[in-house]
Amino acid sequence: MTEQKANLRDILQAFAESAVKGEKTALATVVKTEGWPPLGAKMMVTTQAQALSTIDDVSLEAQLAQHCLAAIEDGQHKTVHLTPKEKSSALVELFIEVAIPRPSLLIVGAGHIGQSLAQMGKVVGFRVVVLDDRPDFANVERFPGADEIIAADFMETLRDYPITDTTYIVLVTRGHRHDEQSLRQLLDSSAAYIGMIGSRRRVGTVLRHLAEEGYSPERLSQIYSPIGLDIGSETPEEIALSIMAEIVKVRRGGQGQSLTTGSW
Repeated sequence: MTEQKANLRDILQAFAESAVKGEKTALATVVKTEGWPPLGAKMMVTTQAQALSTIDDVSLEAQLAQHCLAAIEDGQHKTVHLTPKEKSSALVELFIEVAIPRPSLLIVGAGHIGQSLAQMGKVVGFRVVVLDDRPDFANVERFPGADEIIAADFMETLRDYPITDTTYIVLVTRGHRHDEQSLRQLLDSSAAYIGMIGSRRRVGTVLRHLAEEGYSPERLSQIYSPIGLDIGSETPEEIALSIMAEIVKVRRGGQGQSLTTGSW
């Protein structure tokens, strides 16, 4: 655990910024105390085992950090009672608030399917980001509801883009060359989902190229491609629906099967 002392303002600002960055964090606050640590003292912990604290009790902070990481893992707020080193007979009550960021849908390619995906992503609660190297396509007129629109080179942008385990990525560019270049930048990321559009032949060509470059077959097998659930989709809107359905299935752990059993 890497810990830094900080003031209350720094901690609250860092906690607020963490959600914007897509980081899972926990904020613990002293809500009952017998004098030490003071009421309102705080500690923020991230999944990267980094912490900011005003508590100033090494033993208490070490205990609290583990509870914060467990709360992040569970995704649940919780109350804990701990014993500070300064007073071995006293109990401190702390409330742990967990910030789980909205999942992000990163759409690489601003064509017709990308437009429909952006609309559906917003409806189901994703933070929608659109990337295309053509300003005439990647703009607010075509994507009025997107949270972020990036008109820039695919490879350069993806190389530095902040991707976390709450990022879901769809490659729907205008050609397999751009898909392959983009995928190359993403294979070492922690993205929750990477899907690439294309026929089995086209997809197979891209994955073979990457395998020849040394990427592991195991990692390549984790790419969702051909993309989407088989719902017989034909139009851009229907294709986007099948892709979004697969993303929700992955996120929620569903089976992607019809719920109808045929029995009453």
